[in-house]
Amino acid sequence: MGICWPNHAKISVSLAFDLDGNTIWKNKIRDLPNGERYLKGPSVGSFGPDTGARRILDILDEFNLKATWFIPATIVEENVELVKTIIAAGHELAHHGLDHTSDYGATFEEQKAYILRSQDMFERAVGVRAVGCRNTGPLLPETEQWMYTEGGFIYSSPGCNPEYLDYYTVGGVKTQAVNITCPDELDDYIMSVYNSYPQVLVGLPRVACYTGIYQKFIRETEGALRYGQSISASFHPQVCSHPGRALLLRDYCRYLSEHSEIWCAPCAEVAKYFKSVKEG
Repeated sequence: MGICWPNHAKISVSLAFDLDGNTIWKNKIRDLPNGERYLKGPSVGSFGPDTGARRILDILDEFNLKATWFIPATIVEENVELVKTIIAAGHELAHHGLDHTSDYGATFEEQKAYILRSQDMFERAVGVRAVGCRNTGPLLPETEQWMYTEGGFIYSSPGCNPEYLDYYTVGGVKTQAVNITCPDELDDYIMSVYNSYPQVLVGLPRVACYTGIYQKFIRETEGALRYGQSISASFHPQVCSHPGRALLLRDYCRYLSEHSEIWCAPCAEVAKYFKSVKEG
């Protein structure tokens, strides 16, 4: 898009962490026989807010990097002091559903109420409202049109979207919000998550080797630099903060901090800067 980013950087990279807690696992085991008795999945999820998030905060602080934290509203309510710490450190809190279910409701009114409920929970718990979202389920066009106008959201960073950063479109019409691309190659859940019950991924494949994961992060970022593609990550504290993987994250953060061609900033800052350039 020909953006000249701050400090003459060629691209923007947003470190983003989906702090899901055990919401994913609660949803996965809900309909499984004796699912509620199987503790491994929920305990894996809880590792994120209980231990991993603070480890990640230390890594980000070491390299003076700020990130976006997409957090379900119920996890915010359950971890108020942690989320306050995240905000106090200069990071962004963004919408990631109520409890990571895919069901936002069947009508515009239901979906709007669902999103406003999440926003109200954010405000009561930590005093902020989200300006960005990574939805956990599909939204109606009417809902998206509302979100990106009077709803107050200035960007979307979904898992599947066009390659280049641009305005988010609804029904082929551009909205006032920015679409921040999030390539699968920067999603650690795809490459690293493993659980035996429920099966993730189905067929119980081996987890990718550490060297391969790190090289994917680097090569995707190098490709973004080559083709002028601003990107966002989708890292999960329950995955990337375990000791060995935390070292990979630390290496990637060092890489980002050492390259002047990369402007590393939270999604909201990227969206605001993009809009300021495009709208004069």
